[in-house]
Amino acid sequence: MRTKLLTRVVALLIDNLGIYALIVGILINIGKNSYMSLRLGSLIFTIYIILSPTIFKGYHFGKYIMGMKIVKDNYENPSIANIVVRELSKIIYIIPIIGIIFAVTSNYMINIREDGKSIHDIVAKTKVIKV
Repeated sequence: MRTKLLTRVVALLIDNLGIYALIVGILINIGKNSYMSLRLGSLIFTIYIILSPTIFKGYHFGKYIMGMKIVKDNYENPSIANIVVRELSKIIYIIPIIGIIFAVTSNYMINIREDGKSIHDIVAKTKVIKV
């Protein structure tokens, strides 16, 4: 079953703000300076984003909380290759000006496509489903 855009956004916020802020906060509290904490936190968060759905069968913490998971098009658990392609394809969203067009298009696709797939889901041959 497809997921709604708002649910996916909340899961993204849980991961991007909650998990990332937690990692950076811990690093600052153990005595790392802010610059080093942000850089190291970004590296740890990138590893989390790639390994978490591979190890935990399609779940990031945010998706787990929101009752969703990432699967391949055939509903199998995603491989590390699927997740790497999925995450790398999101780079198109940060390209100045055109990235906004891609992001809006991708969000529109989530709402109108029967399978709820976004651009990065199509590229990686994955989808996000309710569980």
